[in-house]
Amino acid sequence: MTANSSVQRDRLKSILFISLIIIFLLPNCASPPGPAIRRVGISEPTSPGKGWRWDESKKTLVYETKGESGEKKEGNSPLPSAVKEVTPPPATEKTFIKMEVKALSRKDFIKARFPGKKVFFPEELKLVEKKLEYRVGPDDVLQVIVWNQPDLSMDVLVRKDGSITMPLLGNIKVEGLSIPEIEELLRRGLAPYVEKPNIIVNPKEINSLRISIVGRIKKPDISIGPVRPGFILRGGNTLLEILSDVEVYPDADLGASYVLRGDYIIPVDLKALLKDGDYTQNILLEPGDKIVVPGPMKEITILGEVRAPDKYKVNLDTTLLDALSIAKGINKDTADLYMAYVARNRKILPVNLKRLLDWGDLSQNMILEDGDIIYVPNINEKKFYVLGEVARPGVVYFNDPMDIVEALAQAGGFLTTARRSQVVVVRGDIRQPQIYEINLLSLMEGKSLERFTLQKGDIVYIPRTAIADWNVFLSQILPTLQAVDIIDVIRSRH
Repeated sequence: MTANSSVQRDRLKSILFISLIIIFLLPNCASPPGPAIRRVGISEPTSPGKGWRWDESKKTLVYETKGESGEKKEGNSPLPSAVKEVTPPPATEKTFIKMEVKALSRKDFIKARFPGKKVFFPEELKLVEKKLEYRVGPDDVLQVIVWNQPDLSMDVLVRKDGSITMPLLGNIKVEGLSIPEIEELLRRGLAPYVEKPNIIVNPKEINSLRISIVGRIKKPDISIGPVRPGFILRGGNTLLEILSDVEVYPDADLGASYVLRGDYIIPVDLKALLKDGDYTQNILLEPGDKIVVPGPMKEITILGEVRAPDKYKVNLDTTLLDALSIAKGINKDTADLYMAYVARNRKILPVNLKRLLDWGDLSQNMILEDGDIIYVPNINEKKFYVLGEVARPGVVYFNDPMDIVEALAQAGGFLTTARRSQVVVVRGDIRQPQIYEINLLSLMEGKSLERFTLQKGDIVYIPRTAIADWNVFLSQILPTLQAVDIIDVIRSRH
């Protein structure tokens, strides 16, 4: 009995030991080190007078701002602190928003058109109190009349050296002289040969004061005198006086006009001058000036839920709002205002048309560039974006629910540089997003039974390196999301 009891005790000990192993070790082996999917929190803003707080009565986070009076105001759709909303500085003149969401004054925008050139605006020019007094210059043609002396009466050309040639007198320097001064000079010169010479000099062709005008203008069909390019300045013409002699075509970009004077540029807003009566643009012209009235300088494409999708030639300062107006507006019932974007140079810039059209947020009203594609998607269209370290980044369209593993397969799978343990999904309004960090290694290796189903408009981003600061990540990825094939996809579908 003693031997049997000892054997039974040993068996009981073995069973108890194995049970302890099963209870304590196996659950630890089966469970992953942490959840494969977690929602990422964004740090609170540090700016005084605004921030997130927990509202106990509403059981939710609310965003508060304080006005100058110190009263609290709750916003329904605030921006998280990670994404900086750029508001153009208050100004009396028109401002433009470039793709980097950088506010530019009109002067800075115009100067950027002429890199390396000197630019002077009309208000920076020296004021001329009196109009230009005509003085003879090279290439002018003078009619000289000597009464009762037909052999001495003739038309003479002012040569490049500023001289004319007259019988009995030879070469006479006349450049820079007025008509009365030339008459007196000839009278004294002919006095030894002609008794009391009566001399009259008329300017027949004033080519030294000629200016030119080019671009989208139509010159008169009927002209008097020799046909020469340009127009003559008579008594110091202003810009408005010269424009009264020509017809401007309807598609001329009046706001982008300028005057080329020597080695510098004078931008003149002919739209403000001709249509708004802004006489600060009515500069006094000088000999040799060239007026340039350009036509439409950009071509853009507007696609999607607008009333007139097409390609359009537009002016230099055309903005997103202008473009939507050219396309006769959006289809409000079917347009997805939150997911519109502008495609530019194989990049996309998301724009929130809800904020622009309904809230008047002009930070969304970017100035367009040549070749831009504006796309306003259908609210019922199901698609998401896969960006970053995958074989085929771009747009993925779907009908049935699709999880993130299937989505990455549609994008050609990971590159060798991909960080699969930290895949990011950005969901919702991209300026007010929800962010999810997904350990795809755990999902693919079967260590987690969790499944992440993608939604319409999601942005899946596969980074190359670890993301430590989510606020920095947002500030870098959201303004200019890289989508290598996005434009090709848009063009192929339209």
